[in-house]
Amino acid sequence: MRLSFAKGVVFRREPQGGILFNVDTGALQIVEEVAVGICSMIDGSSSREEILDELRRRYPEEPNLEEETDAFLTQLRQHGILA
Repeated sequence: MRLSFAKGVVFRREPQGGILFNVDTGALQIVEEVAVGICSMIDGSSSREEILDELRRRYPEEPNLEEETDAFLTQLRQHGILA
């Protein structure tokens, strides 16, 4: 399954991380480090597995990358950020 943001959700990179903003609800979430990498790949063309492969390449020192990625994606789903 390809991952994409829900309608009305915007991701923007910032110098110290990134911002997820839902223009419909006004909800705002600040993301940092690996979460920025995840959000930058949620564009409707990448699957969870493809994102994990890229994250493993970018952050080889992260020991719990799969668990943390799944937890973050679950959080995004629960908050209605993912489509």
